[in-house]
Amino acid sequence: MNVRASNQSYSSQQQPKTLEHEVKYVFSNLRVTPVLQWLQHICRIDPEFPHNIVASIYYDTKDWRFLQEKINSDYLKTKLRVRWYREPDDRISPGTAFIELKSKVGAPRTKFRMKAPYSSQWFSEIPLENQQLLEIPQLLQSHGVFLEDQVFPAFIVQYERYRFIEGISGARVCVDCNISAPKVNRYMLPEPNPMPIQTAVLEIKGHLECLPNVLSQLTAFGCRKSSFSKYLACYQEIRRVAYV
Repeated sequence: MNVRASNQSYSSQQQPKTLEHEVKYVFSNLRVTPVLQWLQHICRIDPEFPHNIVASIYYDTKDWRFLQEKINSDYLKTKLRVRWYREPDDRISPGTAFIELKSKVGAPRTKFRMKAPYSSQWFSEIPLENQQLLEIPQLLQSHGVFLEDQVFPAFIVQYERYRFIEGISGARVCVDCNISAPKVNRYMLPEPNPMPIQTAVLEIKGHLECLPNVLSQLTAFGCRKSSFSKYLACYQEIRRVAYV
């Protein structure tokens, strides 16, 4: 999948774009509680957003080109999604949703983010087959970002996220658990899989190229470094296959 962008769109005034490193560790969803207890001792709980539910509509081409990037290469990846948040008690408020386009070349990644024209409640309730969702990728063009192939809403990925801040490096640490795919576009996939997958993910994001020393004990909890993709894992659960 090729993504083109005009020079103007990458200016500091118009393009909310970041460059940072991201490292992922996977572990059993059954071990989330001890991992969270350990992180509470060595990190600060994020004061603004300590815990919420994250939901995203992922877009892809008819032949699953974004998905194929994840399978065939850990070096170059692209993802397009609409993301919103809600409270852990499952309340859905008419809050802001965001359109996100992420590109990854090696370890560094870039992310473009803009507000979506509809509320989070609207996105959570609309069927993924609705034609209005096809208009969302076109909104990127006003910011100079162009997708060279038509994309469609594929399915929703949903999970719980706990956020922490590592005090010395300032790295952001997230634990994502209870990952599921509760809704699909039935033109793309036959049925959803609302049951959580067996894997949880710990993500470390920041401007460091190596793991902060204080987090080096992750392996004691069975954590292993991985290029894990929630999008790919949910697709595999829905289709009940190991590979596309």
